[in-house]
Amino acid sequence: MIRRTKLFTVFACACLLPALIPAAPGYAADAKLPVPASAVTASKDDGNVPANTVDGNLATRWSASGDGEWIKFDLGANKKVSYMKMAFLNGDTRTSKFDIQTSTDNVSFKTVKANVTSSLNAGLQTFDFPDVNAARYVRVIGHGNSANAWNSYTEVEIYGEGAEGVPVSTSEELTAAIKNAAAGTTIVLADGTYTQNGPFVVSGKHGMENSPITIKAANPGRAVISGGASFKIENSSYVTIEGLKFTNTGNKAVLLDGSNNIRVTRNRFALPATGKDLIWLQVSGANSHHNQIDHNDFGPKSDTGPLIAYEGDGDGNISQHDKIEYNYFHDIGPWVDNGKETIRLGLSKISLSKGDNFIQYNLFENCDGEPEIVSVKSGGNTVRHNTFKTSKGGLTSRHGHKNEFYGNFFLGDGVETEQSGIRVYGNDHKIYNNYFENLTGTAIHLDSGSFDGGADGNPPNVTPDQLKAHWKIYRAQVVNNTIVGSKTGVVIGSGKRSFAPQDSIIANNIVKNSTGTLYNEAVASNTVFEGNLGYGSKLSNKSRTASEIRNADPLFQTVNGLQKLSSASKAAIDAAVGTYSYIKEDMDGEARTSAHDIGADEYSTASTFKNRPLQKTDVGPDAP
Repeated sequence: MIRRTKLFTVFACACLLPALIPAAPGYAADAKLPVPASAVTASKDDGNVPANTVDGNLATRWSASGDGEWIKFDLGANKKVSYMKMAFLNGDTRTSKFDIQTSTDNVSFKTVKANVTSSLNAGLQTFDFPDVNAARYVRVIGHGNSANAWNSYTEVEIYGEGAEGVPVSTSEELTAAIKNAAAGTTIVLADGTYTQNGPFVVSGKHGMENSPITIKAANPGRAVISGGASFKIENSSYVTIEGLKFTNTGNKAVLLDGSNNIRVTRNRFALPATGKDLIWLQVSGANSHHNQIDHNDFGPKSDTGPLIAYEGDGDGNISQHDKIEYNYFHDIGPWVDNGKETIRLGLSKISLSKGDNFIQYNLFENCDGEPEIVSVKSGGNTVRHNTFKTSKGGLTSRHGHKNEFYGNFFLGDGVETEQSGIRVYGNDHKIYNNYFENLTGTAIHLDSGSFDGGADGNPPNVTPDQLKAHWKIYRAQVVNNTIVGSKTGVVIGSGKRSFAPQDSIIANNIVKNSTGTLYNEAVASNTVFEGNLGYGSKLSNKSRTASEIRNADPLFQTVNGLQKLSSASKAAIDAAVGTYSYIKEDMDGEARTSAHDIGADEYSTASTFKNRPLQKTDVGPDAP
């Protein structure tokens, strides 16, 4: 900030200066910014090295002779820079002349104070300039001194935004701080409630990969966004929303619109019921990619509408390369037939677009909203290492092609109805290394379709109604899964729709149930079976050879609550057939040996594993 020095007397200066320079609303007091010796460089030196200017010793110096020689300070990240203090060799007998420049990228430098002349003073002198909201590099261009061409600085200190960031305590201050934010700005919300009629809008704001714009709670969960307020982040990048609690009404809590590299982390979403459709977090708009939604708490929720919804850009495309991970989703209900997904990754109208998105390491507990807890409606996505616990519904690839589902744990209680596993439509899906136990619905379902999108999955002139249809399955692969103690096992097709799955593979799975048909071919198809085990109930409703489905007890042992292979599991150990090169690990994250075991588990004597069913302590705002 500019410090005014036009005062009438020395006495007035001492008495009135604090009143003349009030702190700007919402901004922290300026602090000395740390600069390590290794972060100071110069155009040259005479043996008095640039690191001497930050050693706290006025008896050491950096020196270089010549007009235009420079010394540069790297702050490590973009910060608000307000002023500098400098001391000069023989500063009490000669003056020095120089320019002060700043840069965010170490390429383009802006002069913030030109032709500066020091006073006759051997100590630190203050050189003020208009605040620079974002600067990582500060450079001093020397123009010699009043006696010769030498530039000799004994100490340099840079002052700006303190480590506490930009503190705000009211909605008005938050709005002003967002307006002034630039790369590297951290806005810190004090405990309290922030509300207004409409969203807090972050528009056209761009941080950088190592210097994001961060809006965070001083104390996680104690800065509350309520009433008609919410957050809308539009046409922005590298912005982080952290540690807030959302209890707002009548509007989604967070909208990411046409933005990329946005992180929504360690927040609590607990919006009150309205009795209407309500999305809690929406991702949409053009140029949306590489966003991250992690370590949040979502729930309870009784309104219809997804908690998280990906809506596309209006031109048929979904946001790409996003991650939804380490979140705790819980207590969704009551049950409806449609429209209360926990995560909806796309829509029918954007289902032919490729997402390359990851839904991973999330815990879904008591998510009883509708048949599709996670509804994937786009292609090229990965859903892995999640835990679905006592949740009514399942994971569905409702639209789209080439999705992968692996390493997930589906844990039912054997009581509540419709606790299901994975159901798919479309082309080239892979389902492997998943574990299903005590489910009251179907564990794995390759369903029949109502529309044939063709072997390449991209028919010409597809209509909106066709996009909404259940697409025929081509080339699904269901490999190395374990299903135990559930109502059903693997189901092929259904009597509801006309187009049976085609060219699919069911290989090296274990189904051990006491009820139902373990491998149920509800319709005739050319599905290939190989290397599967079944035990405890009717093996199949079709005639299959022992090489396709073998009736053998896998002789499980209980390890950390899961049914896993034991040393006695001779029917499964090293018995997998076929070549499925994409399967390199088992459900635990342990390497598959050269001769794979059947089922999701590769036999091991270990008791701790990289991947396991997640608990509440593994996810959400308080997790590591």
